[in-house]
Amino acid sequence: MMNSLWPSMRLLVRRCRIQILAWLLPLWALVASTAPSYEDVYPSLAEREMLVGAMRDSPGTRILYGILPTPGTIGQLVQWETGTYLVWCSGLMSILLTCRMMRGDEDTGLVEISRGTGVGRWVGFWAPVFVVWGTTALLGAGISGVMLAERSTVEELTVSGSLAFGASITITGWGFAALTALICQLGRDLTQARGTAIGAFGVMFGLRVAADDRDGLSWLRWVTPIGWRDIVQPFTDDSWAPVIICTLAALGILGIAGLAFGKRELLSGYLPDRTMSTRRWRVHGFTGLWVRLARSGFLGWGAGIGALAALFGAMTGSFTDMLAPDSPTKVWVDKMADGSAVKQLMTLLTTMTVLLVASAAVRRANTLAQEEREGLVELEIATGMSRARRYWVHLGLVVLEAIMLTGIAAGSLAWVTSSQLTTDHAVARAAVFVLTQIPGVLAAIGLAMAIVGLVPRLASVMWVVIGWSLFAQSFGGLVDLPDWARDLSIVGHCLDVVGDPEWVPLAVQAGIAIASLLVGFFGFSRRDVGS
Repeated sequence: MMNSLWPSMRLLVRRCRIQILAWLLPLWALVASTAPSYEDVYPSLAEREMLVGAMRDSPGTRILYGILPTPGTIGQLVQWETGTYLVWCSGLMSILLTCRMMRGDEDTGLVEISRGTGVGRWVGFWAPVFVVWGTTALLGAGISGVMLAERSTVEELTVSGSLAFGASITITGWGFAALTALICQLGRDLTQARGTAIGAFGVMFGLRVAADDRDGLSWLRWVTPIGWRDIVQPFTDDSWAPVIICTLAALGILGIAGLAFGKRELLSGYLPDRTMSTRRWRVHGFTGLWVRLARSGFLGWGAGIGALAALFGAMTGSFTDMLAPDSPTKVWVDKMADGSAVKQLMTLLTTMTVLLVASAAVRRANTLAQEEREGLVELEIATGMSRARRYWVHLGLVVLEAIMLTGIAAGSLAWVTSSQLTTDHAVARAAVFVLTQIPGVLAAIGLAMAIVGLVPRLASVMWVVIGWSLFAQSFGGLVDLPDWARDLSIVGHCLDVVGDPEWVPLAVQAGIAIASLLVGFFGFSRRDVGS
């Protein structure tokens, strides 16, 4: 039943090594840069007093990050802010890797082929679990190692806190990996399993928010892996009992998933089959089919982007108090953005919001490569659709969706900001800063379409561009990144409602978008479909 487990695990690691390193290395780098930055800007507890008070009182910040522990040591700040990103990334990494290794290989026929060569039946379940759990453990060990190494320069970091911090991130990943393994048994294909798992991630985040926001609901932290870090309390209590309990809970979920796997037929599931419908789809041509297939994804991205923009808007009132002249926070933010306090704040918030829009646009553009692999493009061309029409209609609908998502982000951010902050053109800047970054989103779409048009198997390379944009805009100033390197980001270039507009960056991005789209069309129209 477990024949060839170790070779199968080695094969999974080899096949997914790029994705694994793409998750681990940036997250370790994020941890390495955060604690020294806090130490430079806030060297003493007295200088952090205003920051801690504002962060604990801000409703938006509490929703996003949770409750900041007191008195606000460097370790507490790191595990509170950076730890939130690590919790999210650990969970999403576990979800995506588990879905790909467990359900994706089954849908593509790799599991059936491996069974035909003598590989044990249970290897298809346990090999992905062990690889993902090992990857998550490696992430946690690296985080602890980085924090321990920085104790020589940041005295407030403790050994027990560093170890507990890494352990809390590890058990979060284990929890989501176990939950995703169960969902992979319930779903009937990769798409359904992945969508259900990501939806479950959103539910878990909502439970953590409820636990922080409502009295008497703190017990909900035990229910959601996103709340397990708050129970461990790294750099505060450093509790190891919750680590053991949560690990046992993850093993329990994994046991249930194993039982479901043992009773499930290959390529089947327990949830209703949504790949077929007895209802007649009222679609007219390729455009109608595209809209019908993309509808649920658009609604999901729109809801997420709108909620995040509203959350950022709710945080604007408390942040401006911390950006007073000569304050430590103002010195820190000056490294990341220019202008007045309101302009700096809106620059940072809108950059993150538009980056999410760009991610949605790139993912939608890359569906052309996915549909080509699945044979849909070849089928459409065989029915008489020209390659030019297939390319440009797909592009037009991707652009339309991106513009609509940008409008949702701008409206949501401006609307909530109007109830929190109105000075220094804050509301107008919230809308204009988002809308005028559309050329950057178009540049991202153009680059994605160029890669898909030339070499569709390299479509995932665009996520390197997205990752670089995130790093350059969020941490470029902190690590003294050259201006030309920061300007390579697809986001962060926008017009201001005050002063003379700077059109050159937007014109360059528009030129990149047009040139890339033409290159993509040239490649798509001349290469063999599926090559």
